[in-house]
Amino acid sequence: MAIIKKSLSDQIYDELKMEIITKKILFGSKIVNRNLQERFQVSSSPIRDAINRLYADGLIQSIDNTGALVVNFDVDFYVEVNEILLGITNTGIKLAFQKSDHKEVADILKEYISLQKKSIGTEKYFEYDYEFHKVFIVFSKNSRLKKLYKKFNVLHEVLLRGYYEKEVFKMQEHSIEIHEKMAEAFSENDLEECFRLNEEHYKKAEELFKEVFLRIGEEAIKTTIDD
Repeated sequence: MAIIKKSLSDQIYDELKMEIITKKILFGSKIVNRNLQERFQVSSSPIRDAINRLYADGLIQSIDNTGALVVNFDVDFYVEVNEILLGITNTGIKLAFQKSDHKEVADILKEYISLQKKSIGTEKYFEYDYEFHKVFIVFSKNSRLKKLYKKFNVLHEVLLRGYYEKEVFKMQEHSIEIHEKMAEAFSENDLEECFRLNEEHYKKAEELFKEVFLRIGEEAIKTTIDD
C-alpha cells in the first residue's frame, strides 16, 4: 500500500477546514496569517496555500494581506447552496442514467446506505451521505460536475454540522429512507421517481434548516431581552 504524505499546506488546510465545520472558528470571524504562522510554526507560504484552498471551497469570503474572513452563513445563503446542490445531483442522476449500468450503480448506492445506517449520529454519517450522492456524480462520467459537487457539498456540510444539532437523528433517518427509495427507483429504471425523491430529500433538509435557524433567532432575541 502506498503511503501518502501530506504537505504542510494540506495539513493546515484540513485542520482549518474542520475547525470551521465544527465552529471552533466562528462564521464571520477573521483568521490572521501571523497567528496561524505562530500556531503551526511555519512560514507564510503554506498558510497562504491553505487559505486559498478554503477560499476555493467557498469557506472564505475574502482575503487581504493580513488574513482572511470566514463566510457568514444565513438562511438565504443556505437555501442558495441547497438549490445549487439539487441541480448538480439531479444532473448527476440524469447522466448516470444515460451512461452507466443501472444495477451496478444501485448496488453501490445500497452499500453506502448500509454504512449510513451503522453511522447515524457519528462523524462518519456525513462522509457516507456525501459518498451516496457522489455515486451518481462519478457514474455521470463528467469531471467538471464532480468538482462542482465537491465544492458545494463542503458548504452544505458546514451548515448541516453547524445547525442540525437537535434534529440530527430525525434528519439522518429520513435521509436514509429517501436514499433507499432512490436506489430502488434507479434500479427499476424510473428516472422521474429518482428525481422526485432527490428533490424531496433536499427540500426536507431546507425545511429543517429553516426551523433551526428560526429557533436560533428566537433564542437570541430572548437572551437579549433577559439580559
